[in-house]
Amino acid sequence: YAATYATGLLCARRLLTKYDLAETYEGNTDNIGDDYNVQADKDERQPFKCFLDVGLVRTSTGSRVFAALKGAVDGGLNIPHNDKRYAGYDLQDKSLDPEVLERYIKGGVVAEYA
Repeated sequence: YAATYATGLLCARRLLTKYDLAETYEGNTDNIGDDYNVQADKDERQPFKCFLDVGLVRTSTGSRVFAALKGAVDGGLNIPHNDKRYAGYDLQDKSLDPEVLERYIKGGVVAEYA
């Protein structure tokens, strides 16, 4: 999960650098467990908008494809999404637990296993 998040983050930063948007849209640098959406500046260029195409991957809660989505969104891309499929989303409470998501992103579950 952590490596997939890092891949999404790296792809977002490289894409924004290619189109000279990296300084304008820095992405989420504070709380990586919280849901983040890129806000457009009225005086600046619009953020790069793209869409997630999962193909044949199963879209279950906590799937690695959503780690790549989270990394790309935190990297500064504008991808329409909601947080229902992130790791740490509770279906009973219908809320996202940011501590659980941050633990997955930082590789805490792998450290506990090893």
